[in-house]
Amino acid sequence: MWEVKKMAELERRNYQIWGEKRKEALRKCKEIIESWGIRMPEVKPQVLDLGLGDFYKVGLIEYWIANNREEGYCGKFLFVFDGQTCPYHHHNFKHETFFILKGKVKMVVGGREMVKSQGDVLAMEQKADHSFTGIGPALLLEVSKPCQPNDNIFENKKIGENGIL
Repeated sequence: MWEVKKMAELERRNYQIWGEKRKEALRKCKEIIESWGIRMPEVKPQVLDLGLGDFYKVGLIEYWIANNREEGYCGKFLFVFDGQTCPYHHHNFKHETFFILKGKVKMVVGGREMVKSQGDVLAMEQKADHSFTGIGPALLLEVSKPCQPNDNIFENKKIGENGIL
């Protein structure tokens, strides 16, 4: 559990929304997820706008359930609202597999667009550029190698330190 909290703290700096905007986003997210009959884990979600200030356009909500470097795995739920995008990026270390639990997303992988729906699985190799956008609200499960600092390399250099988070 320590590594989940440590990584969450690293991403927490200036990359989340706070106050009433955060409460409202979490209320809306919870309402949608409950309408699907899903119970989320009892963790403090990250409500990420990645420092860009336009959460409902660029961002996502992450529910981290594991990030164990020693054992070599990470698991988290990723929620996007309709039209909300997790921006184009890659990881040098992390290999990810996405499972679409609810909804649909437009995935862009290596410049190629595809639509993934409930029940679809997509593995993301290391260094593969990718993004996803909600076609309606969507909930994904990410199973991956552990998250590490400075392994999120974004095309948009305004995110993090010159595109590195």
